[in-house]
Amino acid sequence: MNFKALAALVTGLLILMTTGHTVMAKTMETKTYCVGRLLIDVPTEFEVMDFGGSINGLKIERVGAGNEKDLQNRIADRIQALEDKKVIEGGDPVIFLGTDEVGGFTIIKHILDTSIMGQITEPWTEEAYVLSDGVLFHLIGTGTKDKLDFYRENMLSVANAIHPRELNEIPSEPGFCLKDAFVAVPQNNENAHALFRDPEQFVGMEVDFLTRKAGERHIDLTAPESKFGNSVLIAGLKGREAKDYGKEFFFHAAVGSQVSASHNGYAVDLSYFDRRKNFGSEPYSQSFAEQSWENLIQSIRIKE
Repeated sequence: MNFKALAALVTGLLILMTTGHTVMAKTMETKTYCVGRLLIDVPTEFEVMDFGGSINGLKIERVGAGNEKDLQNRIADRIQALEDKKVIEGGDPVIFLGTDEVGGFTIIKHILDTSIMGQITEPWTEEAYVLSDGVLFHLIGTGTKDKLDFYRENMLSVANAIHPRELNEIPSEPGFCLKDAFVAVPQNNENAHALFRDPEQFVGMEVDFLTRKAGERHIDLTAPESKFGNSVLIAGLKGREAKDYGKEFFFHAAVGSQVSASHNGYAVDLSYFDRRKNFGSEPYSQSFAEQSWENLIQSIRIKE
């Protein structure tokens, strides 16, 4: 063994002893995705199978291409369907509560009719349709009498900051990424979830991201603060990591930092899974699993 090879081996052993992780050459092809406020690298073999999230509980759906006329037609059609009592959710009819014009947007209000089981109460649902850069978005939130200003400020903030985004696009400005949208707002109470998987085999990765604004209620960090598995540091967040090679390949890590009066809190949950009957077989061997897991962990960074 020559000097360079010996030096590399010693360096690798020292890193393993101090971090608990082997450093593996990043030879596989990966693609960078933006999930919430996380940037992560995922093997190119995996496709996006699920991708969702919310800001202060506000859900965001991309409707499709459109113009101002399409926007007005969409609003009118939704109101008409509600007035005609044609909207059913979870088996219950929906009662139309009217509309409000707020900040240049039409807020559509409705509530589930559960009167058969008792009195109709809060909260009600508030919706808005938004046109941004030739794309229509549907925002779905909540309304209550005591927190109506908060809910509507949140909806207006998102409505004024939302832009269409291609899945492979990594915005340079601060903000929150969804599958096909980007919201250029400061950090708030947010969550995002993404599932990446081989479309034909049960092999893939899952990522959950949660951030909570400074001064808000605490995050449940039971998993990151447990004694299960080994300690790990990911994107500056402390937590635990464990690997199962028994009846499947399942690698899992949970890390986070608690919210305080002056700092936002974070929680990140990651997993790699191979649930095939012949798990660990080519092309998703054990070495592939190990390397893709290390690549994922080493790539993660929080996009402010």
